Amino acid sequence: METMDQSSFSGRNLPGTTWQVYLLDLLRAPGRAKAALAGCFILMTLSPAGLSAMMPFITASFARHTGKLMPEAILLFVAIPLLISPFVLPIAGAWVDRWGAKRVAIPASILYGVATALVPISSASLGLLGVVVVLASVFGFMASLAVVFKVVTGWFPRHRGVGFALIGTVSSLASALLSPLFQWMIDGDKSGFAGLGWAGTYYAVATAIALLAVPAALFLLSEPALETSEPAFPKPLSKVNLKAIPGVPMGQALRSRTWILIALSLALAAAGPMAVRQNAVNFFSERGFDPATVAVSQSVLFVASIVGLFFGGMILDRTRRPWVIVPLLATVPIGLVLSYFNRGNVPLLFVSTAFLGFATGAESSLGPFLISRYFGLKCFAQLQGLTLAISTLTLGLSPFLVSAMQTATGSYSVPFGVLTTLTLLAVLLAFLLPEYPSEWTHPTEQDGFKRGVDVPDLG
Repeated sequence: METMDQSSFSGRNLPGTTWQVYLLDLLRAPGRAKAALAGCFILMTLSPAGLSAMMPFITASFARHTGKLMPEAILLFVAIPLLISPFVLPIAGAWVDRWGAKRVAIPASILYGVATALVPISSASLGLLGVVVVLASVFGFMASLAVVFKVVTGWFPRHRGVGFALIGTVSSLASALLSPLFQWMIDGDKSGFAGLGWAGTYYAVATAIALLAVPAALFLLSEPALETSEPAFPKPLSKVNLKAIPGVPMGQALRSRTWILIALSLALAAAGPMAVRQNAVNFFSERGFDPATVAVSQSVLFVASIVGLFFGGMILDRTRRPWVIVPLLATVPIGLVLSYFNRGNVPLLFVSTAFLGFATGAESSLGPFLISRYFGLKCFAQLQGLTLAISTLTLGLSPFLVSAMQTATGSYSVPFGVLTTLTLLAVLLAFLLPEYPSEWTHPTEQDGFKRGVDVPDLG
């Protein structure tokens, strides 16, 4: 029965169906698919992306206890790890394409937990600390971003949009709950709890990785057998001939106008929310807000991300053109302007962070849908890894550059002006995305489908 459910569930998309049929079909997923999705949720929650909610408070605590400047703390804990990951994600994506998600996730999650525990131990030497932080980030990205999108697109081909959005939704929900918790764990409260500080919090996170992420990779992750020209005899992933998998070859995809528009629009849009989040303690304190209020505003941001990504993903599944990306990305420059001009107004603070939140995570949740929908699965993990790597460059650079420019000029005027301009450009690029090509399916003897050979014109 499990095989029949899997086979029927892994067919083509459901064009022209009602929302009820669409959602019921999602609920019909086989047990292994649901378990794999749960594993993806756990890995993303404890990934460097999922734990980014603690970084504004980690960097502030580190700077306060070591006497370092905030730009140095952001460079060490945020910028450098994110700038290294673009070189890792495409390689990790190629490994996932070749050996499968589980074989990559298990050792990577183990090494991620070990490296995280070593971060506070190595703090006596700033150079060694930087190396360990980078290793923790590298292994964390390999255990999460490099594998979860391949798992989702394999198990949920008819629900990729909402599947990827669910990954971002769970990560955002965890961040919304964890943001005030991390602020309390690190800084303590007025009742007498002194807080664990940045070092103690790293030990707590390493323990969570060992108890939750490693078992998730071991026991929950899986991928369906891919069908080739003989659907009655599915082959294990390691035995599949990559030439038989439908999709656009890597080189052709990278030269297409469509991929360039996707990569640039998502990368530029991601810079705005990330820069505000990682500079939130200093930036909003200048505008009259205490750290506890800032922590709540970050929770509002992540809750808004849940709304934006979840409904955006469902709309992407049921339209011929990704028009919903445009209004989602347009919320970023609006949020930047509201944040900059706000002076002590708490409701407006929550409104501005909500606007920033609607598109937060689009590069890692809605982006994979666009990649798989436009380019198929032939080189999906590699192409998604490279696309996410480009976004990661802006995620790493924007917080540091904003902090460094503020330190140099004494004002956030110039960096916020640049961010607003770049995010407006992202909206324009998203508007230029074309209609989707026809559905990618595996060639079969029954219908003579040849999309594995014929490649659409993507610009």
